[in-house]
Amino acid sequence: FGRLMNKSHLSLRDDFEASCDEVDLLVKTAWELPGVIGSRMTGGGFGGCTINLVKDELYDHFIATAKEKFNAKYGHEPQVYEVIVSDGARRG
Repeated sequence: FGRLMNKSHLSLRDDFEASCDEVDLLVKTAWELPGVIGSRMTGGGFGGCTINLVKDELYDHFIATAKEKFNAKYGHEPQVYEVIVSDGARRG
């Protein structure tokens, strides 16, 4: 699944030119870090976001590194919205 996420980002970036430098930096950073299963842009047209599947034990390192690299290049930290994968909606 992670490889498909990564390929999807490459297609959005290269085939559809739907990405931007800021998003590409975050995705590239994710791809270089251990514990990241996959990363791609999402929410195109709404300010640019990435979705990243990260192993729990490496989450803090991932967030710190992404913020550090983004801040070094753009002068501010990106916003982070943490979500936790669940079993989804179901009848109680």
